[in-house]
Amino acid sequence: MEFCNRKKELSFLKSVIEKDSKQFIVLYGRRRIGKTTLLKKTLEAFSHDKFLYYFVEIMKEETVLNNLSHAFSKARYTEWYDLFSDLFRQKEIIVFDEFQNFNRINPSILSAFQHAWDDHQNQTKLFVLGSYVGMMKKILTDGTVPLFGRNDYMIRIGLFSQFETLKILTNYGYSITESIEILMLVGGIPRYLLAFKEKNNLKEKIYELFIDDFAPFKEETKNILIQEFGKIHKSYFSILKSIGAGRKSLSEISDISGIERTSLSKFLSELEYDYELIKKTSPILSKKMRDNKYEITDKLYSFYFNIIDRYFSDFEFDTLNTYERIYPNLPNHFGIMFETICEHFLIESRNILPFFPEKIGKHWEKKQNEEGKKEAFDIDIVAYDSDNILFCECKWKGKKIGFQDYLKLKTDSSYVNSGNKKQFYALFSKNGFTKELEDMKIEYLLLFKPDDFLGGDSSLFSV
Repeated sequence: MEFCNRKKELSFLKSVIEKDSKQFIVLYGRRRIGKTTLLKKTLEAFSHDKFLYYFVEIMKEETVLNNLSHAFSKARYTEWYDLFSDLFRQKEIIVFDEFQNFNRINPSILSAFQHAWDDHQNQTKLFVLGSYVGMMKKILTDGTVPLFGRNDYMIRIGLFSQFETLKILTNYGYSITESIEILMLVGGIPRYLLAFKEKNNLKEKIYELFIDDFAPFKEETKNILIQEFGKIHKSYFSILKSIGAGRKSLSEISDISGIERTSLSKFLSELEYDYELIKKTSPILSKKMRDNKYEITDKLYSFYFNIIDRYFSDFEFDTLNTYERIYPNLPNHFGIMFETICEHFLIESRNILPFFPEKIGKHWEKKQNEEGKKEAFDIDIVAYDSDNILFCECKWKGKKIGFQDYLKLKTDSSYVNSGNKKQFYALFSKNGFTKELEDMKIEYLLLFKPDDFLGGDSSLFSV
């Protein structure tokens, strides 16, 4: 796989290898994020006889013990402590990929691992890689587990930032609008971004990568989840399907998935904390716990469950015609995802705002309409500090945003109790703004277009 960015991480890992002592380094982050590629780049100067790379698959314990024995020795080990002791002594550099699977095979393996590492005195460099942040933290940072306090470094390998991602995609030849749409499909994940390197019409590229019978990523999401969740994957799937690309309350997820609320909390907790596939959100200006909703945090998973999985049977029956039929639904998906893109843009570019926000998030509540009835309304993004507040509307649609859109945002925000904070407004638009709105030069209003996501300044802002 092509290596890009990660210069800071690469430099640090090389400095760790040069230390004159044994080192236990943890690299963790989402699958396809580039952990293994980063480590291969780090170790490319070392001869293979000096290090061992081993991918820990979930199999019978005896099978894993035999496979790992054969990976570095002619001996057939029957005890994990003996195996790890000899391995640490024989190899200068050791890499265990998907290390958390040892715990799933048999938690006692980690106890033997810990004792062997404690007893080992050589200058071995041990790298353990894991895809699920919550699970890696459980087996390494929980004070009750054997490996607590053993690692020297714990490094999270994150997504490329939005700015980095858009720079990569525009360098591939995509327009900024196309680049944002790709970002909304797959996020800043190196492996998926690289798949877009050979530029093509975006509609055809999506079909080639995700829809076609031979598409490389057509079933990747499903297969990864089946591998992780095992026999009970159907319950997790039902929950993720019920959330899709939107935000759902506990009762909505229960109704759609058919899982009783008493059982649902356990699954939601695991999806949120162990796998970090969903997150619980609440209206940023509300303290009511009953207003909590859940959303999928991973853009590819949102795309999969909102589009691909929903029409999977139709795709199997008639792939091309089904794609032509549902392709017009993609703008609706982009419209939902665009809110998150804009929110991260503000987080990464806080210096462009007239104040430095302490908090940024979404808000929803109910207002009383002209007939005296309660009706729900959303404000896509709210950002504030102790003295100021910013209300944002995000629209990814074909027509330009005009004065009426601004007026609606201002009206909806008037129902929000923001105290005495100074109020600002922002509109994000795929296709820009009407001349009428631009010419009005409204005080305290920021207007953002796709080009601004590459670092351009906002326009038409005055105080």
